Amino acid sequence: MTDMDFTETDFLEFLRQGNIAGIMKPATARSRKLAAQQLFPKLEPTERMDLRLVDVDELCSRFHKLEDSTIRPETLKIYNERLKGALEDFFNWTEDPANFISVERDLPEAKLVMKRDSPGQRQAREELALNPPRSPHDIFPVPLREDLVVYLQNIPLDMTRQEAAKIAAVVKALALPDEEVNDE
Repeated sequence: MTDMDFTETDFLEFLRQGNIAGIMKPATARSRKLAAQQLFPKLEPTERMDLRLVDVDELCSRFHKLEDSTIRPETLKIYNERLKGALEDFFNWTEDPANFISVERDLPEAKLVMKRDSPGQRQAREELALNPPRSPHDIFPVPLREDLVVYLQNIPLDMTRQEAAKIAAVVKALALPDEEVNDE
């Protein structure tokens, strides 16, 4: 999208990828997508090709007239607000992805975690994002060093402290013995 494409298709892809990339909260992406799915059938062909031509207030008015007033005004107002925010984010992101800040203002959890993570943890998260496990609870990355991440698999979600101690004992048994300090 860095080639300045403002089509309906690219907008919907932005909502999908924005959620995955962590630049917007999943609930926000879903609610914005729903608003777009309700309003976009009333877009003109030229508007579909360049969403910068869309006047959201006018689109909502058009939608209200064509739907024969079957939609409640407060619902239409919510669609209006969500679509305006989504389009503003889309335009800002398309024009400058590196400096994008959502109009949503609150940082999604993924961005907060990325700021908090060490480089090793960040690398482990990126690797998991590129090679996701079959189930989110199947594999846990444990960054040991800057260049080494260990993955734990099949850890039960209801594991007791006693069971965790057993696993820790096995891991400790695999470690190299501490080197003796030679004072000579």
